[in-house]
Amino acid sequence: MKDYQEILKAARHSELEVRTELEHIERIHRILNIPNRPLKYVEELTEKLAGLEALLNDNIDSAVDRKREALEVLSALVGDERTILYRYYILGCDWRQIADNLYISERQVFNIRRSAMDKLEERYAAKPRGA
Repeated sequence: MKDYQEILKAARHSELEVRTELEHIERIHRILNIPNRPLKYVEELTEKLAGLEALLNDNIDSAVDRKREALEVLSALVGDERTILYRYYILGCDWRQIADNLYISERQVFNIRRSAMDKLEERYAAKPRGA
């Protein structure tokens, strides 16, 4: 198995990348819905949109694979530790959002995160690479 930290970071990166691409596509859709745009401009935007949507589909497939790996890593955790790392790495939430959603302080979130990462380190550092 690859380094567990690389797996988690790749899952988060994929989520944020897909989210950004979706925002970009939504923005183009809103522009296309503005009336009285020249036909040539609309055609160019439609072509760009088709390309972006194809790229998005590929990135979603990649994100699903990366998240599957990350969920395997997170399966070693339970309770708040798993919830916090799941929200950060899989859902792409920031630390403030996580704290607000769980009704705890950011300091508590960071303490729980540290505990969770220590457990993952203990679990995966003991295994030789490739095992």
